[in-house]
Amino acid sequence: MPHAEACGTRSNTSTLALQSWGIGLIKAELTEKLKKYALGEAGFDLVGVSGTLLPEIHAQALERWLAQGFAGSMDYMARSGARRADAKSVLASAVSVISLALNYHHPEDVRPEGKKTGKVAQYAYGRDYHKVIEAKLKKFSQYILECGGNGTEIKTYVDTGPLLEKAFAQAGGLGFFGKNTNIITRNFGSWVFLASVVTNLDLVADEPHTGSCGSCRICIDACPTGALLGNYEMDATRCISYLTIEAKEEPAAEIKNKMGEWVFGCDICQTVCPYNFRAKTTRHEELYPNKIAGSWADLEKIETLSDQDQFVEMFRGSAVKRPKLKGMVRNAKIAAKNAGVV
Repeated sequence: MPHAEACGTRSNTSTLALQSWGIGLIKAELTEKLKKYALGEAGFDLVGVSGTLLPEIHAQALERWLAQGFAGSMDYMARSGARRADAKSVLASAVSVISLALNYHHPEDVRPEGKKTGKVAQYAYGRDYHKVIEAKLKKFSQYILECGGNGTEIKTYVDTGPLLEKAFAQAGGLGFFGKNTNIITRNFGSWVFLASVVTNLDLVADEPHTGSCGSCRICIDACPTGALLGNYEMDATRCISYLTIEAKEEPAAEIKNKMGEWVFGCDICQTVCPYNFRAKTTRHEELYPNKIAGSWADLEKIETLSDQDQFVEMFRGSAVKRPKLKGMVRNAKIAAKNAGVV
């Protein structure tokens, strides 16, 4: 299938030859073409390039975080450990990492009247973001292979691979780490999904983003369960998002009544962030709340589902399927009790 914009680079040339030409002219040209396509035809909102190895501070921070038990039951974090800071661990020939971001912000819908409802985190309002981004990555990947020519290798990830995607995004200039542990971008605040392309193409790296939260601690004070620790770390075992999505066990009694009416995820640390006060509504209609889950989940419907198949059908195509029926019924009961509508 032809692209709307042809690559124009010597597509029949090997990657090694491409990397050795001239005085960086081809390298710069290729980088610019890929970035332009990522933001245009592929449909991403931000793009940046970094090397494959993160500063040692990131691997050290991850190891310290894991040692303190803050990952909870997310054992997959420990299995890959410090290797997440080195993109060569997923592609031995890797030279560059392309970090991509997609704005997903959409204002919350008005709460339905006369229904027992629970709040859904913004990222899950519409179609599962993995599916949305994977389609864009597929298109972008085809273009990279066309531009890179014979010998070009790539690996793509959307929140599922053994990479510190937020750290690579910061290294590629997309944004900085906030005290809520999210990446905060200039144009979209922290309302962004991240994706990564690891490749053996030698691209021009961007400068790392050097912004910071300064003395602000609004998100830390606003977190009802005390999950944010004030040093750019989070105890995931106390985070409402973790408790409603990843955790298999029942939350501790002292945390349950602090979880509010959230039935899937939590946005508190983002909605209070000053960088998000002028957030732009996403241009990606698949993520709008009128698709699938929406801003508010019907707790009564969830509580009356009798089996997993019914649950899957109710949230087909949505990230809300993640906790499975048992987890969502648990969440619905907690949200209903906290709302005083049991």
